[in-house]
Amino acid sequence: MSDAVIDVQNVSKAFGGLQAVRNCSLKVERGSITGLIGPNGAGKSTLFNLVAGNIVPDSGKIIFDDKDVTGKPPYELFGLGMLRTFQIAHEFSNMTALENLMVVPDGQPGETLGAMWFMPGVVRQREIAVRQKALDVIDFLKLAHVKNELAGNLSGGQKKLLELGRTMMVDAKVVLLDEVAAGVNRTLLQDLA
Repeated sequence: MSDAVIDVQNVSKAFGGLQAVRNCSLKVERGSITGLIGPNGAGKSTLFNLVAGNIVPDSGKIIFDDKDVTGKPPYELFGLGMLRTFQIAHEFSNMTALENLMVVPDGQPGETLGAMWFMPGVVRQREIAVRQKALDVIDFLKLAHVKNELAGNLSGGQKKLLELGRTMMVDAKVVLLDEVAAGVNRTLLQDLA
């Protein structure tokens, strides 16, 4: 097993005549906290989106947890243990804050019609466990007072916390945080930290 959980190898991406990323290589070591910094227009967001599977590189490779994941879509990366947040929070606005957390864990038996009909006890037990974990995350993030509020009605900072909370609902190998502090007031920024 490699020491690097993410290994970007000579990745390039152009949009028309604009070369956004050129022959970029970097490694993110397991267990590290790594930041990507640079001036506006340097290609940080493009590189972030390449690693997260939102766009496909023109050349090069992206290795995640010793697997070539170049060009794999975000849902496949999620299944492998890579999660991301967005600069602008992407909540399910017509669901409560609590429900936003509860939809995250993959493979819930209640997602299949057969389990709903033939294994209602298993479905119920899993839902109780997911709900408890979501309540624990909401408490940890100090969002208990808005747990039953529609996520679309939350403040920008609360939405950022909720998005961070979604990453806490599964055992991820890597969490990519895209400008997690952007647009957040100082009090909530301390909570994010």
